[in-house]
Amino acid sequence: MNVNRLKTQLQAIAYQFKGHLWFALDEQYEIRKKVFNHAINNDPVVIIEAFCEQDVCLAIKFANLHSLPISVKGGGHSNTGSCVVNDGIVLDMSLFKFIALADDRKSVVIGAGVKNKELDAYTAQYGVAVPLGTCPDVGVVGATLGGGIGLLSRKFGLTCDNLISVKMIDAQGTKLVVNSFSNPDLFWALSGGGGCQFGVITEITLKVHHIPPTVMGGIIEWPISEAKKVLKQYSDEVLNSARDYFLYAYISRASKDQEKISIMAFSTATKPECESFFKRVSRWGNAANIDIGEKSYLEMQSNAYQSELCVYWRNGFISQALSSEFIDKIIDCYANCPDNYGGIMFDPLGGAIQDRDMEDTAFIHRKSSFICSVTGVCEGPKMRSTIKNWVDDSHTILSDFYNERAYQNYEYLGKDELKMYFGENSIRLLALKKRYDPQSRFYGSLSRHLLVT
Repeated sequence: MNVNRLKTQLQAIAYQFKGHLWFALDEQYEIRKKVFNHAINNDPVVIIEAFCEQDVCLAIKFANLHSLPISVKGGGHSNTGSCVVNDGIVLDMSLFKFIALADDRKSVVIGAGVKNKELDAYTAQYGVAVPLGTCPDVGVVGATLGGGIGLLSRKFGLTCDNLISVKMIDAQGTKLVVNSFSNPDLFWALSGGGGCQFGVITEITLKVHHIPPTVMGGIIEWPISEAKKVLKQYSDEVLNSARDYFLYAYISRASKDQEKISIMAFSTATKPECESFFKRVSRWGNAANIDIGEKSYLEMQSNAYQSELCVYWRNGFISQALSSEFIDKIIDCYANCPDNYGGIMFDPLGGAIQDRDMEDTAFIHRKSSFICSVTGVCEGPKMRSTIKNWVDDSHTILSDFYNERAYQNYEYLGKDELKMYFGENSIRLLALKKRYDPQSRFYGSLSRHLLVT
């Protein structure tokens, strides 16, 4: 590949784009190729800041002419940097920021550059919300395509379960409307199939749901010595509690002598019901520190995450309750975590997530009970080997209790990623990939190991 020649050819047609083109050595190139995980440092040929659909079509045309892969960057939260492809074209969709609530307040149309925090802030004005994930800076479109798990998932389903319609530009530059009536097979794939793998999404329409003015939530935490008791009761509660409740468990530490087991709790139930429920939760272990109260839903969604960190992440789905043996392994693994550079977390599933059949969408994990994630973080330009090794070693130990599946939105570049993400649905997804993107122009898990021709 002659990068200089490609740059010259792109510069010659730059006037046709309404958005900007950024190349290596440009200051904005270095800024815009960054993703939230600072361990990723990919080098695309060009970053095209798309201003309109015509810019997207021009980029696809150039990619086809020169056999270049395309990746699409919305929020920039691909854990492995899939949104910034090496030696290809990155379409930066951050200018597609429009949001419009329908007159009946039952759905909302959003552009491909909208982040969770922007959509939450907009819908909060009208007393409604979309079931989104808990990280404010994640792009809504990318999270939707991979599933989308958060505070409202047990009550209203995954983000992709609330997908109504999609506008997409395919590998031939054709503009498509995709929903349950128009291109329904593609709509199935976009509902949990992960990433922009079939084309460039320019906008999506999502269902919204009424949210009470105040909800209940916050943090309950205990010393790490209480972890076994807490996690056992946590497991039982998640499997049996009402859909109004969402309990996210995690083990972390501020320092070696400040290890703790915590529950991030949330509910849309009535205040008396919540007070009774959370009081019972606080008794799962001794010496609980409780910070639970009435808040707006927007406050609950406004979590602060430290930026500019290197992140290494492994995860797996668990089909049943957390066994005593598994909990013991969790505690043992965390005891080996280097300093305060990692955590072990549990996303609860169940509720409305399990209402859909596994064949209804590309999201295959509906019968699972939990996602267990082991994450390592550090400052600096590279992930430290000691932290990475701890994550890998812990994952190897814990994977004996997983069901051989992993969450596509917590991406990991493994040789069996299709099986892990999509199971038996991968066969249908690959067939649709071949139909809609026969040259594997769009980079992602469905074509990662194929040569772009």
